Amino acid sequence: MDDLRWDDLRSFLAVAREGTLAAGAEVLEVNPSTLHRRIAALEQSLGAQLFERDPRGYALTSVGEALLPRAQEVEEAVLALRRTATGHDRTARGPVTLTLPESLLGVVAPALAEVQVQCPGLRPVLRAEERMLDLGVDADIALRPSDTPPEAAVGRRVGTIGFAVYGPSRCEDEELPWVIYCEGSGPRAASAWWHREHGDAPVLMEASGVSPLHRILVCTRAQGILPCHLGDPDPRLVRRSDVIEAADTQLWLLLHADLRRSARVRALMDLLQPALEQAAPLLSGRSVPGEP
Repeated sequence: MDDLRWDDLRSFLAVAREGTLAAGAEVLEVNPSTLHRRIAALEQSLGAQLFERDPRGYALTSVGEALLPRAQEVEEAVLALRRTATGHDRTARGPVTLTLPESLLGVVAPALAEVQVQCPGLRPVLRAEERMLDLGVDADIALRPSDTPPEAAVGRRVGTIGFAVYGPSRCEDEELPWVIYCEGSGPRAASAWWHREHGDAPVLMEASGVSPLHRILVCTRAQGILPCHLGDPDPRLVRRSDVIEAADTQLWLLLHADLRRSARVRALMDLLQPALEQAAPLLSGRSVPGEP
């Protein structure tokens, strides 16, 4: 077992969590063939089969089940070591990974474009995904719409995201069917409001998140619920309701507690804060662009 490698353990954890090589490879951002080699190397090192392979994916063997909690302990130890090193850097230089929903890129990207002017050594790395990445594992900072931020995170509440009903401007006076969020995706409070208030209305189709729903509304004759910061600036869309108070969602700027003393992480948070405060009326939907 002298040649046991951390990359092989990471590969084992990814496949155990995702259930297939393809999904595990996507999480680790490697080729499935690379992942297959790492799993084989780990099994050879341990002298045991860790997965049962079948057409549906990879299932843990009894040995794999026994190994899983130990591998998770190693993972947490490695990640804590990295966070400790990052958390004690004293210069605002190097990459800082920020995870955020794709729909917030238009709010954040202009502010990050100024980073090179104010902190030339800092390099923001954006991971714009609908799924929430793990702080301290996949990202240093999270801009996260949530009413319940993770316990291990610290940060600031930087605003409220408001939602309203939008439809194509060319169909402003028409009765339109709905595009709704797929179950388990999209903003939960907005989906709950729709089911409560319009659950019997005609539905044209379902979308897997905010960005897909936005694109669908632009190219179809339908209506749906969008964040106001996405719907209001788009001239192809028009509001068809007031801000839906029941769908309001808090917006947090968060980092892992271990990274509080990191100079580069704090520098990026400090650069983002004023931009998010300035965007607060747009984010909440209480002030429509172009109105006094």
